[in-house]
Amino acid sequence: MVISTSTKGLVSKVALGLLAVGGGLVVLAVAPGLAMSLKLIDPNPRKAMDKLERALRRLVQSGDVELESGKTERYRLTTAGGRKLARLEFAEYALPAAKKAWDGKWRIVCFDIPETEQYVRKLFQTKLSELKFYRLQNSVFVYPYPCGELLALTHKAFELQKHVRVITAESVDDETLLLNFFRLKR
Repeated sequence: MVISTSTKGLVSKVALGLLAVGGGLVVLAVAPGLAMSLKLIDPNPRKAMDKLERALRRLVQSGDVELESGKTERYRLTTAGGRKLARLEFAEYALPAAKKAWDGKWRIVCFDIPETEQYVRKLFQTKLSELKFYRLQNSVFVYPYPCGELLALTHKAFELQKHVRVITAESVDDETLLLNFFRLKR
């Protein structure tokens, strides 16, 4: 999970991320990665734990987290909470640097997101532009490297499986423009 340095929503991101990684927390003290996560919230472990517990209570109230009562209280991420975490990760997502030489294939991302989801369509277009995808047409973007992780995150955050397709192509007509844009050579 990538966490930004901004403080707005940081504690909620940490709480959601811990629940996503841990599956469910019986006691916060045994959460995987808790010590490192607490340092992100506050250098004082006691204050950080208090902030985390308050954030979990707010997340329970908002329906992003469930609190199961029994012998021990157990926090569990809901479907809505998982989607909220995916949207936070989507907003901060950056493509990893290309590790290998270009394989000579183009990834063509085509989408037809309904007008009723105009906000999501705009978010998706903006993210592709931010990530330096080449806009071939309004709903068609091209990238020279694999981008499956971004698309999986997009589907998880916005449920766009029916509206987004990726085509892997060996060539694109007049690809000189693309080669120049990405500074690649055939």
